[in-house]
Amino acid sequence: MSEKESENMVTRLSDDTIKINPGKMLDNYNAPEIVTILETERNRGTRTVIMDMVELEFLSSAGVGALLGNVESFRAVGGDIILCNLSNTILHILQVLDVADYLTIRRTEDKITSH
Repeated sequence: MSEKESENMVTRLSDDTIKINPGKMLDNYNAPEIVTILETERNRGTRTVIMDMVELEFLSSAGVGALLGNVESFRAVGGDIILCNLSNTILHILQVLDVADYLTIRRTEDKITSH
């Protein structure tokens, strides 16, 4: 993934909050880039990440791993990775994997208040 593509994926909402739109797929192709973005942003002081999955059609194990591998580090600094706008299919995948209750999931971004 090019630097331009990853820049288009991230929107800064405030000093300590960003929104990431992974696109239609979160898989082996872009999961490493998501991990890099998350680690870079955490080191910059970002505490809250909103993962806007409105376009997401496919979530692989690599994509789930990218989220699970970083959520604790954000929670350790009083933040979180919040998933929003999930389709029923993507939500079902997370439920089958038994990680839906571990992750913070909101129906829409509008329901997200400060963390």
